[in-house]
Amino acid sequence: MKIILNSTLDLQLHPIQPEDQPLLYRLMDEVYRASYRYIWDDGGDWYVELIYKPETVFKELSRETTHYFFVELGGEKMGILKFDFPFSPREIDLPNAMKIHRFYLHPKVHGKGIARLLMSHCEAVAKENNLDTIWLEVMECQPKAKRFYEKCGFEKVFHYVLDFDHIFPEYRGIEIWKKEIIHDPYPKK
Repeated sequence: MKIILNSTLDLQLHPIQPEDQPLLYRLMDEVYRASYRYIWDDGGDWYVELIYKPETVFKELSRETTHYFFVELGGEKMGILKFDFPFSPREIDLPNAMKIHRFYLHPKVHGKGIARLLMSHCEAVAKENNLDTIWLEVMECQPKAKRFYEKCGFEKVFHYVLDFDHIFPEYRGIEIWKKEIIHDPYPKK
């Protein structure tokens, strides 16, 4: 069932189904590479194939903790949003947390407030499910993304280095950022 995030913008989330895998692959082949091609010695081939091949997509969709959507704006698929909960990173303990796991938008919609609306949606879902924290991973080499997350109230809590062979060594740094969820002390009944 689609989720309408903003009717004025015609911004919707459409749950990704197993039969959508070919469309997901084509979309992310374009969208992911637009922002990350430069960090890979193969232009991102290895990563796009690993993450968006049928076996990976089907495995992710089979998990009860996974919520995976196409982001649609004005009837056009412009990116994806995937979050998982409860989900804590291996590197640090963040109990009762949501991970924003895949959050990619086509460059032609950057700067239009779409990402902020998606982030607000994730926070609302976290509140509805009484989660304490939202966390995500961001590449050290993505300063615009890091500024955006900081504006959304996230803070860096951990740094590590990816061991993916195809990433150029100077781009392997990745950070975990988190945001504490503030719950209304007087919820509506």
